[in-house]
Amino acid sequence: MDKSTTPDWLVETQQKSWEPEILISGITLTFIFFLSKEIYNFYAMLIQDFGVYDAIGRSLNTITIIMLTGLKFILIIHLILRGVWTGFVGLSFVFPDGVIVKNLSKSNKNIDYSKPENFVIKIEKICSLLFSFIFSSIAFVIGLLGVFVPIVLLFLIGLDITIIQFFTRYIVLPLCILLVIFLILMDTRLVDFGVKQKIENSVFANVVTIYLTNIGKLKTILIFTAYFLIIGFVSKSEIMKFDFDNELSVDVSTELNIPSICSDHYEAERDKDLRISKATIDRFRILDNEIELFISFYKEDLYTLKKMQKDPMLFQDFYLSPDSAKIALSDIYKICIDEIILSDLKWYSIKNIHTNQKGIKTRIPLDKIENEYHELKIDKIYWSVKKKKVKIIENWAVIPFETGDDDEKN
Repeated sequence: MDKSTTPDWLVETQQKSWEPEILISGITLTFIFFLSKEIYNFYAMLIQDFGVYDAIGRSLNTITIIMLTGLKFILIIHLILRGVWTGFVGLSFVFPDGVIVKNLSKSNKNIDYSKPENFVIKIEKICSLLFSFIFSSIAFVIGLLGVFVPIVLLFLIGLDITIIQFFTRYIVLPLCILLVIFLILMDTRLVDFGVKQKIENSVFANVVTIYLTNIGKLKTILIFTAYFLIIGFVSKSEIMKFDFDNELSVDVSTELNIPSICSDHYEAERDKDLRISKATIDRFRILDNEIELFISFYKEDLYTLKKMQKDPMLFQDFYLSPDSAKIALSDIYKICIDEIILSDLKWYSIKNIHTNQKGIKTRIPLDKIENEYHELKIDKIYWSVKKKKVKIIENWAVIPFETGDDDEKN
């Protein structure tokens, strides 16, 4: 739009846009830092409490973390540049003419120096572009998140897992493929049906076209690709922390042949505001005669439990007696300390007071355990609804700990 045709109210809004920009940037940045834990717990809740596929929950978390990290990155740069912009605004007020050429040395008098107001305008454009880039990236990410919404809703409604598998495999995925094919054909003008105008003039498509026609197609693709690659790399460590795969076996990680202790396994050291992925005990160094073990609840385990109750003979090879009178959720676990299998443990259901996470808990006596390094290992029986077979997940969770004497507490 030419300046001659730009409405006065829009010109005035553009000139004063820095005010809401700074306000929005500050509030959003503060909100994002408080939001990270809630995002983590929300997607973990979908997997654990509602049985959402781990791949979907992990993908949703990855996309969201990349979006939030990108927002942090851009908003921080935006606020810094706005600080520089404010400095040049003050400088242009005090010294509106900028450099006084006659006071320069002879060697510098031929240089064409910009006035402070020129820097104000340049930084203003960069800040405005950054703010619009935030909107564009959020719109793109929301579009990706929207692909998973129909499947997640099926789990939230509480439909049977077989119905969800059928719906996902034979309805959602084919519809997505057909939509992609339709958009490709529409772009080649082989198909239109009168919707091309509406789609191309939608908010997101319009913004993308603005970038393409003003910056260039290649530069736009490179900018967005570089942006998401950088943000993805920066977000990698936080993304890797999200691990709620109920079928995954683990081992104690080592560094230079020395066991590495993960603080998430110990209630005394972990962040209590985050959900527990698999299991925790009190602390690494145990000075009492018992430890308290918490195991997280997964809705998928109910499928295993129901199958065990319906057809216990399927599980006779997995240390479960087929004539068990009463099969409980705790029966899907085998608890060992080193190679010693623990039996006759008393379990009870509990909810975490910090995250409202459901799980089961027991106390393990250590009277006969020597004072040295040990590993608490949990194997798990798992009924695969997809493959229609039972399997045992060895080392579903492994928690190192060390025992000591009560006298050491003093």
